[in-house]
Amino acid sequence: MPKNIKMLLLLLVTGFLLAMPISYFVTKMNQPPEEKHLAELDKVAGEVLRATEKGDYDTAKLKIERLASQFPNETLPISLRIESLNAVTQSILSAKKAYTSPKTTEDRLLWHATQVRVAVDALSHQRSPMWRTYYDSYSKQMQNLLQAAVERDTATLRAQYEENYQLYLALRPAMTIQLKEQAMDKITRKYEEIAKQLLTQKLDWQMLRSSIRELSSTMQEAFVGEDQTAVGSFMDNPESTYRLIVWISTLVTVSLAYVAWIKYSAMQQRRT
Repeated sequence: MPKNIKMLLLLLVTGFLLAMPISYFVTKMNQPPEEKHLAELDKVAGEVLRATEKGDYDTAKLKIERLASQFPNETLPISLRIESLNAVTQSILSAKKAYTSPKTTEDRLLWHATQVRVAVDALSHQRSPMWRTYYDSYSKQMQNLLQAAVERDTATLRAQYEENYQLYLALRPAMTIQLKEQAMDKITRKYEEIAKQLLTQKLDWQMLRSSIRELSSTMQEAFVGEDQTAVGSFMDNPESTYRLIVWISTLVTVSLAYVAWIKYSAMQQRRT
């Protein structure tokens, strides 16, 4: 291979390798303090959930206590409704209380850890929040709920409703951050409507099925939301600028290397 071609490829690879750490640190340095602090809280919330899933409740307890002490003093980089801020704060404080109580079951601790995790995540991931990844689980529960209503299985219906409602309560603080107040009020009314019907001695199955379908439709709108473009979701990540630079650098490096190889191959063919 000619010396100039080797030098070109060496410079391209060197430039690419240097661009990665430099662009990463530039992005970190330019990040506002509020976003840095929020990213740290998001990390702690993730550690709470992971420790709970592993059964390491002592570690989870320490992490949630740290979160409870830091969150009220943080200045958030986004504006929130008072009820949304209160919902997140209350989820953290309730989790702290649950981890200190010996009567709290493992399943309940996992519920609290999940609620805190998705709530804190929603503060820093406006376009692609974690709570929306629960759509498949929620949708499956709604199908089971409707099936129980179709089969007029009262016991299963009540059990399915309670399971579904608990999932909704786990996601609710996170949802309040990104959904309009009117949307949250509509969802609440639908749940209350079904709960009220379940308290009656003689169930109106047709009305129940109608209410369940309406709730399912309302929640589908909440989960899907506005269409998210690939670029929008990509740029939502705090390190998106860094990743974009790396992606472009890789594309340019590969393209130039390909051109250099083509030129080299052409030179070799002319020599032969």
